[in-house]
Amino acid sequence: MSPLQDSPIGSVMAVSGHDARFGEDYDAEAFIPADLPAQVDLPNSVWMTVSEAMTELGRLDAAASLIPNPQLVTRIATRREAIGTSALEGTYAELTELFAAELLPFHEQESEVAPNVREVMNYARAADSAYSWIADRPITLGLLGSLQAEIIRGTDSDGPEAGAIRRSQVFIGAKNRRVSEARFIPPPPGDQLRAMCERWVHWLTAPQPTEQIQLISRVAMAHYQFEALHPFTDGNGRVGRLVVILQLMREGALRSPVLSVSSWLKGRADEYRDHLLAVSTTGDWAPWVEFFARAVGAEASSGHDRIMRLLALREELGDTVRSALPRARLAVEITDDLIAFPILSVSDAQRRYGRSNQANRNAIGSLVELGILEPYGKARYDRLYWNRRVFQIIDS
Repeated sequence: MSPLQDSPIGSVMAVSGHDARFGEDYDAEAFIPADLPAQVDLPNSVWMTVSEAMTELGRLDAAASLIPNPQLVTRIATRREAIGTSALEGTYAELTELFAAELLPFHEQESEVAPNVREVMNYARAADSAYSWIADRPITLGLLGSLQAEIIRGTDSDGPEAGAIRRSQVFIGAKNRRVSEARFIPPPPGDQLRAMCERWVHWLTAPQPTEQIQLISRVAMAHYQFEALHPFTDGNGRVGRLVVILQLMREGALRSPVLSVSSWLKGRADEYRDHLLAVSTTGDWAPWVEFFARAVGAEASSGHDRIMRLLALREELGDTVRSALPRARLAVEITDDLIAFPILSVSDAQRRYGRSNQANRNAIGSLVELGILEPYGKARYDRLYWNRRVFQIIDS
């Protein structure tokens, strides 16, 4: 008997169908989560962890606000999140690969960039779009559908259901295992699933949970529910973790997207999934909320330290260039932006700074002579350059 049958926060229902992978029919039980509650009781130890996480989140937000151009650190956080959240779903890439690939013109990326890196790039583009949206608009199913479509664009999961609430049954577990061996089976498709998703969106801003449940606890609960509903055919984990950042921004806890929760979760992937499943089986929110708050607190703390180290490096590099090249304004501009654009080419610099090709070539050449930049990779035409020290900080 499935442990979900006795869940205090949901029920199971029979589902059946045909599994084309094995050429066989299946009969199984899907979990139907109850709507999220308007309030929740948590022990004092969990409240302490949540409170500490909020303190760290405030420090992180304050550090980001010190920067006249927040994009310099938000771009780094978004790319770190792209790497971490994709790794949680089995798609791996290096930060250097991602930054280098983003320098290519869009029409060249399909043929020149490896599929795994393109998939990570998809997430980064979706996140950038989402952060622009959330500045003055709420989270909607339409927004999440568009993000999901972008995340899976050009992958094996791309198809007619991209961007739409799924119209087929999905299963969570190893892809080479039978449905009977699935770790978790979300609700079947149909009007009931759409209605549950609509009620989930409403809960995000409903007055009573907003007033009665502390923000980080509410974000944790919303993340659980989204993953339990699993509204899309693929990309639910990445969309769900992106919603975490969107909620924190929408409610003013973060003024810019400088948090990267997936980096912490990646090293605890099994524990992360076990906690989500345990909510369904036990109905006890406390262990999951505490685990999630630990993730937020730890990443907010390390994010704060990373920002301060990047700003110190930016100042050090800038002082070096201004002292050695007092009239080289373009070289200074390139140096000041290295913490956000740590890999560049001459053509990339030309697109961003608008000077002539030769002016950018000269500026980059001067920075190479100073040791601020060094060649990256083996490309001969449109050679890439990077600052290794930036990656030592952002990849830590």
